[in-house]
Amino acid sequence: MRLNGIIVPIVTPFKTDYSLDLRRFTSLIDDLIKKGVNGIFPLGTNGEFALLNGEEKESLIREAVSASAGKVPVLAGVSDPGTRNAVANAKLAEKLGADFVVATPPYYYKVSDEGILSHFRALCSSVSIPVLMYHIPSNTGNDVSLKYLKKISDLDNMAGIKYTTRDFPSYLEVLHSTQSSSFSVFMGTDMLIYSALVAGSDGVVTGLANVAPDECVRIHERIKAGDLASAWKIQESVFPVAQAMFVGDFPAAVKGMMAVRGNPTGPVRPPLARLTASEENTLRKAVSDSGLSHKRRARGFNRPG
Repeated sequence: MRLNGIIVPIVTPFKTDYSLDLRRFTSLIDDLIKKGVNGIFPLGTNGEFALLNGEEKESLIREAVSASAGKVPVLAGVSDPGTRNAVANAKLAEKLGADFVVATPPYYYKVSDEGILSHFRALCSSVSIPVLMYHIPSNTGNDVSLKYLKKISDLDNMAGIKYTTRDFPSYLEVLHSTQSSSFSVFMGTDMLIYSALVAGSDGVVTGLANVAPDECVRIHERIKAGDLASAWKIQESVFPVAQAMFVGDFPAAVKGMMAVRGNPTGPVRPPLARLTASEENTLRKAVSDSGLSHKRRARGFNRPG
């Protein structure tokens, strides 16, 4: 299976006591699939994976597989600072029915390129489902050189990379150095959806699709149809929302703008801070400036009780 299109790193809904809201999670997946997204990615950065325990992660993967019901692939996040733990997470994800596993390089400790290559070699050899690398050095603290990204892309069972950067020239280097018939390259920066797809990316892994799934799908579809002018107009229209996504403690703004659109998913988990009144106003303005209509009547920002 070769991945392409709009992959959604889905948020994790919480109740006001910060417990998982699995019913809401299932509803989100159903809605995203109906809107035409090409894959569901639980346990990414938008999904607050680092704030979840093992039992919760297992529940979310199980629920994502069940809710997707084979209609779109499920890409299960398995990231961990330690190789043994990441491998164990990957094996469990495969057992639960995930179609792909996604892993960042190790984080917290400074790790050499050779150590990161070894990490992904172990992941690729531990499961039969394909592995994707999630390159996000701003969060992991480990930036992988282009030379070693190429080595990682050549590993057996390595299916692709989500490359998150605002440095578009460096993204183009990765795209043209690693993309192949068996290795997909995805942009991970929401403001560069149009640019990445026009440049030849296989798709985007975009948190923006939590807030504006219709618009993200239409950008992809318009570009595939060769209607670049229409695609650019859509990208321009959602630019205020893409800019506002890092207001407050990420992904609080993503959940906040979903709530503004009438699609609440609860608070972010501590230590992530809830939005201030000023930040909430900023998000309301971003949604309004983007011309996004309410899915249904907005129900507020779901502050914890």
